[in-house]
Amino acid sequence: MEKNASAAGSVEDAKGVYPDIAIIDASQETDRPAQTSSTVRGLTLKHIQLIGIGSTIGTGLFLGCGRSLIAAGPLGSLLAYLIFCAICWGVCLGAGEMGSFKPVPGGFISWAGDYVDPAASFAVGWNYFYAGTMFGCADIVGVAGLFGYWLPDVTPAAWITMSIVIIFCLNAFHVKFYGESEFYFASLKIILIVMLILMAFIVMLGGNPQHDRIGFRYWKDPGPWASYYKQGALGRFLGFWNVFKIAAYSVGGPEFVSMCAGETVWPRRNIPKAVKGVLFRLTLFFFFGILACGVLVPYNDPLLAKAIKSGVGADASAYVVGMKRVGIKVLPDVFNAMVITSALSCANGFAFVGSRVVHSLAVRGQAPKIFARTTKHGVPIYALLVVLAIFCLCYMQVSTNAATVFGWFINLSSVAQLLNYVAMTITTLRFRAGLKAQGISRHDLPWTTKYTIPYSWFCLVMLTLIVLTQGWTVFVHGGWDVQNFLTCYFGIGFVFVAYFGWKLWHKTKIIKTDEMDFKSFVPEFDALDDEYRAAHKVPTTAIGRAFDRMF
Repeated sequence: MEKNASAAGSVEDAKGVYPDIAIIDASQETDRPAQTSSTVRGLTLKHIQLIGIGSTIGTGLFLGCGRSLIAAGPLGSLLAYLIFCAICWGVCLGAGEMGSFKPVPGGFISWAGDYVDPAASFAVGWNYFYAGTMFGCADIVGVAGLFGYWLPDVTPAAWITMSIVIIFCLNAFHVKFYGESEFYFASLKIILIVMLILMAFIVMLGGNPQHDRIGFRYWKDPGPWASYYKQGALGRFLGFWNVFKIAAYSVGGPEFVSMCAGETVWPRRNIPKAVKGVLFRLTLFFFFGILACGVLVPYNDPLLAKAIKSGVGADASAYVVGMKRVGIKVLPDVFNAMVITSALSCANGFAFVGSRVVHSLAVRGQAPKIFARTTKHGVPIYALLVVLAIFCLCYMQVSTNAATVFGWFINLSSVAQLLNYVAMTITTLRFRAGLKAQGISRHDLPWTTKYTIPYSWFCLVMLTLIVLTQGWTVFVHGGWDVQNFLTCYFGIGFVFVAYFGWKLWHKTKIIKTDEMDFKSFVPEFDALDDEYRAAHKVPTTAIGRAFDRMF
């Protein structure tokens, strides 16, 4: 696909089919007049890179690892997380291709409407909004539980209110504030996970107050696999399979990069760079992070099981239980403080994405028009307020057991996230089918990989199986529970009603591959790419090039 720079001229002259994109440099943003329906490209490469890292490392890793360990044991949980990381990587490949080719606000929500069906855009958009708000609620509940580790007598309402106010301040003024906050939050997450991995390595070699050389003791007794529901091979498999639901909550977020495409500076360079690092980060952090859990504490530890049933504070983390088992007294408090920042970071990120989803839907006419309005700095303020209003569901924690509320939000958000991944893989396959039908080579895309199609099919099969079976316990004899059934399967019904409701009401049709638009917007983004390329300053020193490559 050849560039048409001469036809496009400059960024200011480029006019595409998406008027909601403000094609300007973030450094010039202060001079532009107020807009009513445009977002701002204010996220640089360092922001996107760290958002990509931060979105993959959430409270699920720090607080959910204990649940995984109890369900499947150290080896079962490790294998389940590795497979789910491979699924997330497959989803990211398609997001990277489409995000660099068509970096519009709304990301895969807009692409679903362009390459699948307008009704799919509506259903996926509202499902992603629902998923993001439930994830955000789970993280805020986690914040309140973590503060309860230090101040158990203070009402959780105080910490919930504080979290919502902080999130509002970081999102309400300029996208650069969100980008900078996530840069530092993600940096702290990296420090925390590296610290935990090193701590586990030192402890297992005997570097602990008890001078106990643990090694892989707990992999031998009680063993590498835990049985779930039944004993024997079937019980071990059920435990392994049950971890996928927890992993969906823990690893959820790599698609953040695609959702930021419409607000990214130089998206054709920065989106692929961020996506390419996801596999390395996922493998590094989750492999060693889950391995550290299995080294520090056995899956049948009574203190861990009791803490998970009673709350969601630091006591419910396998890392903290492992520290206490060997007599480490200071690190649990350090861990608690850093996980609080991690939980706030995740909730902050989901507030950002949730508001952009509603804004994108409003621009497409699939949500009330008021949500398409933005401040002069490009912030969809009314959409943000709706997200924060839903976050107020966290106040249920005041009258209900924190672990129960946390479990509700995990189930609700996990299935919705899995459905989002299903939608993203379907959109990727349709996108590639459209290119093939119109004789456009994948090599004409700004960024591509030969693994996208096989990985997408693998992801689609695995995700469909996980979605349909992740609430299997309610169907076995004596396991029926209305709350579990609704939290596990409500999302499927929600998506079907949204899709077919919009489809029947507006009489939409699945878009034919030979009718997909792959050309009308190209001059616009070619011009944008040329302008950023011309303005880019190549570092001249070795240190400068090293930092440019890193960030």
